[in-house]
Amino acid sequence: MIGFAAPGLAALALAGCSPSGGEAAFPSRAIEIVSWATPGGPTDLLSRALAEAAPPHFDGRRVTVMTRQGGAGAAGMQYLQGREGDPHVLGVFTASGTVNMATGRIPFSPGDFTPILRIQIDPFLVAVRDDSPFHTLGDLFEAAHARPGEVSVSGFGAASAHFLGFARLRAAAGDPDVRWIAYEGSADAVVAALGGHTDAAHTNYNIVREHLRAGTMRVLGVALPVEALPDTPSYAEQGYDLTPVHWRGVVGPPGLDPALRADLRARLMAAIEDPGFREYMERAALEYATMADADAFGVWMEEEVATSRDMLRRLGILDE
Repeated sequence: MIGFAAPGLAALALAGCSPSGGEAAFPSRAIEIVSWATPGGPTDLLSRALAEAAPPHFDGRRVTVMTRQGGAGAAGMQYLQGREGDPHVLGVFTASGTVNMATGRIPFSPGDFTPILRIQIDPFLVAVRDDSPFHTLGDLFEAAHARPGEVSVSGFGAASAHFLGFARLRAAAGDPDVRWIAYEGSADAVVAALGGHTDAAHTNYNIVREHLRAGTMRVLGVALPVEALPDTPSYAEQGYDLTPVHWRGVVGPPGLDPALRADLRARLMAAIEDPGFREYMERAALEYATMADADAFGVWMEEEVATSRDMLRRLGILDE
C-alpha cells in the first residue's frame, strides 16, 4: 500500500454547518458533480461512484453527475467557475487538468477553483508483450541508448499526463531517444504494444489488468507499489527516483466559504469510506491519497502545473 493519509470520519463534526446563522443549513438542494471527462473513462467512473456513495452523507440529498465535455475540460471548468460560492456544485479534477493548464490549452489555473479533496492516485507503469526481450526498465532504456530512435513506447496523448510521466522517467534514464507514439485512448495504446506495433506501453494498471491475467503482457516497472503487482519493482527500486502518477480529486467553485469547504471535505471523506466506494476502489486497483488537508491539495495542484510546464519547456513544446 502507498503511504498516503487514509480517509477518516473525525471531520464529520463539521457536517451540517452553514456559512452564517441567517442562511439555510447546507445542503439545501441536490448536489451536482461536474465531470469534463469521457463517459465510461476512469474519471467518469469516479464521478459516478461518488454520486452513488454520497447521498447518505449529504442528508439524503440527490447527487447527480453532469458531463460537460469540450475544450480540453474548459467547458466544465467554465461552468464551475460561473457558480461562484455555491457549495452544491462540485467538479472532479485530475492530473490531465493541470497538464492542460500548463500547456495553455485552457484559460484557467488552480487558483480559479477551491481545492477540497484529492481522493485517489493511479500510478503509471510500463508494460510489454509477454515475449518481449525486455525484462526490466534498464533493458528498455539500454536498447534505446544503443539504437536511438528505434525503441517505441505507446501511450495516451501527445502532451498529456501520461506523456509527461514517461518523459520524466526517460529523463531519469539519461534521455535515451525513445519514440513516443500517441493514441487517443489508453486502451488503444496497450493494444498497439500487444500487437507488436510498439515495444512497450506507458499506462495504468487498470488498462493492462486483463492482459496480465491472460499472461499476454507483463510489467517492467511501476511508479509506486501496487497491491495487485507485489513482485513488480518500482521505478525507485530500479534506480529511477521519481513517482509519476495520475491523480483525481474534487474541487469547488471559486469563492467558497471556508466553513462550507471544511463541511464538504468532511462529508466527502465519509462518502469515500462507504463500503460501496471502497469496493469500487479495490476493483479498480486505485490507491487512496487524501493528503493532510484541502490547502495541501491546492499546493499540490499548483506544483503539478509548474512541474508540467517545466518539462514541456525542457522538451521544447512550450516557449521559455
